[in-house]
Amino acid sequence: MPTASNVRAERFWPAVPEHIWNSIREEFTLPTAADLETNFQSLGDPEAMRRAVRVFIGEGTFCPGFQLKDGLFHEPVLRLFDQAMSLKIPHNVFAAWMVSPLPAESRSRPVDILGSMTLLQSSLVAFGDRYRPAEKRS
Repeated sequence: MPTASNVRAERFWPAVPEHIWNSIREEFTLPTAADLETNFQSLGDPEAMRRAVRVFIGEGTFCPGFQLKDGLFHEPVLRLFDQAMSLKIPHNVFAAWMVSPLPAESRSRPVDILGSMTLLQSSLVAFGDRYRPAEKRS
């Protein structure tokens, strides 16, 4: 998906392969949105869920664990997610981008270089421009 240089969505964003969800689940966890909401309610911050990265798999809504650090939201991930939403990159596609190697020299995954926000923000824009369905390009 994001790493394939010859793939372009013609009309719709590409579906996220199941192995991406499995890798997120294994490396970071993939709790249900309800479980994460319960966590934040127990911390006295029920409004926190408004900012959550949510993904939609089958009939379920999940929240990738890479957005959490020490049980709280990790701000760099939420800033990138906000940018993805402004670029009209779907939730699921953003989550897959976060765990896929960047085409830049380092081949690092965004989730591994959250201290490099300038690089990540420009990479996200480039990703959106490259993979956005043709009729949705601005």
